[in-house]
Amino acid sequence: MKSMGTLGFCLFISIFFAVGFGLLGFGVRAWTLSGKARHWPTAPGRMLSCELQESSDSDGTTYQTIVRYEYWVEGRRYEGNRIAYGYSGSSGRGAHQEIQARLQNARSLQVRYDPDDPAECALSYGLNRSTLTMLVFAITWLLFVTGFTALFFLSQKPDVTLLDTLITSD
Repeated sequence: MKSMGTLGFCLFISIFFAVGFGLLGFGVRAWTLSGKARHWPTAPGRMLSCELQESSDSDGTTYQTIVRYEYWVEGRRYEGNRIAYGYSGSSGRGAHQEIQARLQNARSLQVRYDPDDPAECALSYGLNRSTLTMLVFAITWLLFVTGFTALFFLSQKPDVTLLDTLITSD
């Protein structure tokens, strides 16, 4: 019966590990792609639309700058909407307003594009706050789940040291 409880716990906790590793994978992927974008060539671009999107629900309000731009590579026109790999909304309105103001007031843009697939593009590169937040959250999540798992398995073991050093008279 004890092994059924352990099996149940393992199945249950595996969901939390899967979520943590999924978040970590997303963050590492965004960081990696952003690093590649650092070395991509740039092409002249022009902002088509730029707005600060506000979304509210029972958890609060989040903000995100939403863009659409065009750029030209070897005489061919492309459209993009990625500010940076991993960039996402958050509750910090000021940071997203700054991004929106900078992009909205830009007369021109330099768009980074993948030379192997010019439709793949971004306006910025590097480890941005959204990606860093995702990585820190994923690592913290995995550390917590690992600690919780260790506590569960420790609680299932007998206290050998206590039993071995306990002095009793029979």
